[in-house]
Amino acid sequence: MAEGEQGSAGAEDAGERRLYHHSNLRATLIQAGLAILTEEGVQALTLRAAARRAGVSHNAPYRHFADKEALLAAIAEEGFLELAARIEAARAAAPASPRAQLEESGWAYVQFALAHPDHLRVMFGSPISDPQAHPGLLAAGARAFNSLVEIIQAGQHAGEIISGDARQLAFAAWGMVHGLALLLTNQQVPANLRAAYGQEQLVRTCLRQQIWGFVPRS
Repeated sequence: MAEGEQGSAGAEDAGERRLYHHSNLRATLIQAGLAILTEEGVQALTLRAAARRAGVSHNAPYRHFADKEALLAAIAEEGFLELAARIEAARAAAPASPRAQLEESGWAYVQFALAHPDHLRVMFGSPISDPQAHPGLLAAGARAFNSLVEIIQAGQHAGEIISGDARQLAFAAWGMVHGLALLLTNQQVPANLRAAYGQEQLVRTCLRQQIWGFVPRS
């Protein structure tokens, strides 16, 4: 190897060591994977492609990810952690009323989807054959969903939300908000509704209509 090539390889190795030493390599590869998903789609994502995008050797990703599926799981886990944090912040912003917490958490979900559409697609559409093999992903998803369950349970305790299986009610709320998020991120809202409502107003109107169905009848 020529002297210049040795210097280049040495600089590359030093850069990889810095990434690895500071625990940045995993995060860097996740961001590289997201960039590939955004620009080229899931079929283009490989560990080698992520390494090339991150500027590291093709063997470097194996320090953190066994295969492409593990990288996808890490991207999804990061998304669920961000979503959970947003839901928790929405709950904290309306401490006095579980019904208000439902509305705020629903809007927070949609805001997350609009800000991170590629995360959302991996979280709910990536081909992860065995989710049980990725406990971090399962825990992050459970954290986000359980925050919603806790809001429902608090509302039931306060008499603001109908009795019943809190997890089923939370699933119904999640499903409606997720549908709204997909329609908005995919720009599939009918033109007449776009003209009549602002984005936030439309989401909050839909949320209040659903929440009204959760209110006990005297």
